Amino acid sequence: MNPTAAKNKLIKALDGAKRYISLARVELLVVIGVLFIDLFTKFLAVRLIAAEYESVQVIPNFLYFTLIFNTKAAFGSAFGLENILGDAGVRAVFLVVTTIATAAFCVFLYVFRKGHILSRLALALIIGGALGNFYDRLFLGKVRDFVEIVWFGTDFMGGSFAVFNMADSALVIGVIIFAVYFIFMYKPNALFVGPRLPADAQAASGSAAQADTGTDAAQAQAKTDTDAAQAGTDTDAAQAAKNGSENTARGSGGDG
Repeated sequence: MNPTAAKNKLIKALDGAKRYISLARVELLVVIGVLFIDLFTKFLAVRLIAAEYESVQVIPNFLYFTLIFNTKAAFGSAFGLENILGDAGVRAVFLVVTTIATAAFCVFLYVFRKGHILSRLALALIIGGALGNFYDRLFLGKVRDFVEIVWFGTDFMGGSFAVFNMADSALVIGVIIFAVYFIFMYKPNALFVGPRLPADAQAASGSAAQADTGTDAAQAQAKTDTDAAQAGTDTDAAQAAKNGSENTARGSGGDG
């Protein structure tokens, strides 16, 4: 490929990304906010809870902060892969899967850039949650979980829900919101292509399009009138020529 052409394509791509980022402020704020809250609460949990498996009671018989270092997937499950691949293999698999999934959701977020706000918020929550746990796996080799819900001393679900963190919460909430949106609100024609424009830019674009339409119509009408006038002129000239020929013929006959 021509270096100049490659450079122009790169500049065009970067310019497009810059425009999208400037328009996708809400989604980016959600992603950054989820990531910050997740990492900050994990930091506090490690600093304030003395040791792994130690619990701090928040709401009696319901909510506890219990520090656990999770080498598996969300909510402590590795789907049996640890028996085949070991902890290092499970970590590598989850890093690869998380990278691919996060990239895919970023593509979905771009595709839905002009879609309903719920679809964009849901995808932003999912991406933010995925990045939070991805950070832990990449730099710590394990995920810091600390939120534990017990069912008021009952044996429901073994007495407590799996220990989780804010990233897990964002992932679950994002999936639920997106499912609700897709089932009850999604319309096939709601998937727009092209960068989202601010309201004033959309209005200006619509006005410009309407003006262009009006100009085209006026030009077409003017051309039609011109053609009609030209056709009338040609008809009058032909009629005059015909009358002149007839008069000449009658004059010749009279002279004879």
